Amino acid sequence: MGIETITRQIASPSHTSLAAIDRTQLIKMRNQGLRDCFKHLDDIPHKMEFVARIQNKCFVDDAASCNVNATWYALESTEGSIIWIANGTDSHVDYKKLKSSVSQKVKMILCVGGNAESLHQAFDGVVPHIVDCPSMEFAVNRALYSDVETATVIYSPSTRHEASINELGAAFRREVCEL
Repeated sequence: MGIETITRQIASPSHTSLAAIDRTQLIKMRNQGLRDCFKHLDDIPHKMEFVARIQNKCFVDDAASCNVNATWYALESTEGSIIWIANGTDSHVDYKKLKSSVSQKVKMILCVGGNAESLHQAFDGVVPHIVDCPSMEFAVNRALYSDVETATVIYSPSTRHEASINELGAAFRREVCEL
């Protein structure tokens, strides 16, 4: 499968296009050409959108990542240390696909929602800090005041949620703007 085939597969504006592509093919093609073919993702609301930079923390809204493959792309596309805010209600998610990216980049996971147990099972011992958060407000504040000095704080749910992507992204943005 070449870049042209992948580009055709993601030509629709759907934010779940990445999930339709076989993960093994993505791993084989981790290079600038692959990143270039996903440039259209910049036009998708709540997909890797910069929100604010506060105290050496860059806050990024990735609420459109409602599956593990889309979150993988977000983590792989980000340079430096990451604080990952995960939010969802699906506790049957297979996070094994993220283990390599998470172990290399993520310094803290902030769990909001019903999938906290799944995140703990997948990443205890892999990530130094996994914190259960009662609300998005708590998670955003915890990210800002964490011990991780310089980091990108990515809100990337990685699972389906009862709320719409627009509602989730707006809630994250509102809390960041309240800091």
